[in-house]
Amino acid sequence: MPPRILVPFDDSEPAREALAYAFDLFPDGEFIVLAVVDPASMPSIPNTADDVDSGHDPEELLDDAADQLTTAVAIADEHGIDVETWTRTGSPAQEIIECAERDAIDHVVIGSHGRSGVARILLGSVAEVVVRHSPVPVTVVR
Repeated sequence: MPPRILVPFDDSEPAREALAYAFDLFPDGEFIVLAVVDPASMPSIPNTADDVDSGHDPEELLDDAADQLTTAVAIADEHGIDVETWTRTGSPAQEIIECAERDAIDHVVIGSHGRSGVARILLGSVAEVVVRHSPVPVTVVR
């Protein structure tokens, strides 16, 4: 049975590189490309104390995820590989880890934005959290 490979994808350059690397690393793999819509980027219900609009419509965020997955499928087509695409809503790191636990994933290949120092501390690192908590091996592509 071929290995099931999960590749989180946000259409960034590191994610594109991770997807291509996954195809090279696991030529006989079954690929699941995951887009995660982060609820932290969705607007909250406005109130009188805080009527700041985040500018993100939930439907727009879901459309963006669909566009990202369309790009991933196009990249896969260029490599002659079929991929399955999934969209989840939640914390990106948590959703990746839960998919790995729940969906018989054998390996995660994830791109890293390569932040360091204060930027990494303030922004966090999805790849770092996934590496620390994944129940399966993780390859980080930088």
